[in-house]
Amino acid sequence: MRIVTNKELSTYKVLPFDLYTENKGKILEAGEVLTPGKLIMLKNYVKIYTEDFNSEEDLQDKEKNNDANANTSLLNFSYEGLDATDFETVINKDAYVKMEVQVKIKYFYKRTLDLLMQGYYEEGLLKLNSLIGILKTEVYKQIHKSGKGSQIRFLGEYELCHPLNVAVISGLIAQKLDFSAMATDQVILAALLHDIGKLKIELTDSQALITMNEDEVKEHTVIGYKLIKEKFELPEEIAKVALEHHENNDGSGYPQGLSSDYISEYSQIINVANYYDNLAFNRTHTIITNNKEALRTMLEVGTKRFSAKMLYTFIHMFNYDDSKDFNDMVV
Repeated sequence: MRIVTNKELSTYKVLPFDLYTENKGKILEAGEVLTPGKLIMLKNYVKIYTEDFNSEEDLQDKEKNNDANANTSLLNFSYEGLDATDFETVINKDAYVKMEVQVKIKYFYKRTLDLLMQGYYEEGLLKLNSLIGILKTEVYKQIHKSGKGSQIRFLGEYELCHPLNVAVISGLIAQKLDFSAMATDQVILAALLHDIGKLKIELTDSQALITMNEDEVKEHTVIGYKLIKEKFELPEEIAKVALEHHENNDGSGYPQGLSSDYISEYSQIINVANYYDNLAFNRTHTIITNNKEALRTMLEVGTKRFSAKMLYTFIHMFNYDDSKDFNDMVV
């Protein structure tokens, strides 16, 4: 409660807040016209109070309650409870996955990233584990044997769709290689987090990725590795993917210049999926318009960049004649 003086009241034509006695008895309500008669009446009160500005103690309590409410809103969400109409996004109209499901998955992932970026590591990782199950149920089971890579991709916001696409493709490669269920889940989780260092850079400086030079941008691999290892406390196999997903088979990659089998198996898988989806998003120097051109480019790059095992496993998963223009699939 705050004391209101007669001098302050005389500056208002219409009362902007409720007025109370010391015992919280209401004198006047907000919105009433302060006529000369009412101002004279108010002078009869020794002290008049309003709730519009609280004491320091009340403000602290209010801030705590606001924080608690914000945290509840931030933390308490589930895939089943999400309303797809709450999130506007681009969808792939030709995808195997239903349009509503595409929206819900992207929305769920966005809110999960918000948790991680705000330091709710345990809660965020629980959501990521839920997302792995969602992808298995809602995406993998819907992928038909025709093998059209264009039809398994999420389209739209790169920061959301790229990790999801890399996760789906990497999981498919792991399944094709007969990885155990646990190892496949680790590959999917590592893919979902492989670019987390970029988000951390963007969170620190919204202009960072625009103003930083190429060498500085490469630091996202190290930032991601440390975040996953030290803050998320996930296994080394998962953290290594953030560090190594730009390492090339011939040693020409970064940040360590690793080659061949010195690159972890998970990283070799995600290197392939990452490059493919960056091609499809036109985030490389090679401009392509459809899946056929992307696969041809992957083969041209070949084993200089990719593990032969991972590259050809990936290539054989997809229909080489898939030439539908990506831009024609957007709605």
